Amino acid sequence: MKRLLLVLAALALSGCAAQVANLNVAGAERSEQLRVQDLRPAIEKEGEIFSISITSEQYALYRVAESVTVPSGVRLLQHRAFETLQKPGEAPLDLKVHHFVVYRNMQAELRRSSIGIALGGVMGAVIAGNMVVDASGAAHSLVDGKAFEALAATEFKRALYSEAENAGKGSVHIVYIDTEINGKRVFTRTLVPMKVPEGQTPIGVALESAIKYQLAQY
Repeated sequence: MKRLLLVLAALALSGCAAQVANLNVAGAERSEQLRVQDLRPAIEKEGEIFSISITSEQYALYRVAESVTVPSGVRLLQHRAFETLQKPGEAPLDLKVHHFVVYRNMQAELRRSSIGIALGGVMGAVIAGNMVVDASGAAHSLVDGKAFEALAATEFKRALYSEAENAGKGSVHIVYIDTEINGKRVFTRTLVPMKVPEGQTPIGVALESAIKYQLAQY
């Protein structure tokens, strides 16, 4: 039975990671002129399952590959920044992307047990500002860059959530975006439930929600 559970979990995670979502982005060609300096660590573009062992604290946590959406998250960010921040007649935006990485947390759903943690410790260190929950249920907060970097050796912890962020303990995407636009640097974290209205894709909703909050800080 244990072996069967491990196989099913692996298949579920692999299947989620392999699907490609085509995002409907109208007028994307207009933003191609906006130059983006992609300064991310290369690993943030790659998918990884942290563990398929149900007894591991890393079980059902993984980094989502950049290739699972067309366009990519950074390309979508470029377009939304052009739409919302680029003023006609002004110099092109100076956009640098230091971090843009997406994690998926399915622990509670696959284990059928609670794994929420208190808003302290790891999450307390990473979250640097008050949490904002919007009408869709997405939870947004500012990030302490040093605390984020400190988790590089235990990267799976970036995919954990607090009870306050996800009281229902459903599966979620967690999106970190760290940008510098015209000299102003902002680092945010957005947690978005994977359960979305029919006709929408969970990863697409997560990216749009995270990018919208990120750009609202400028």
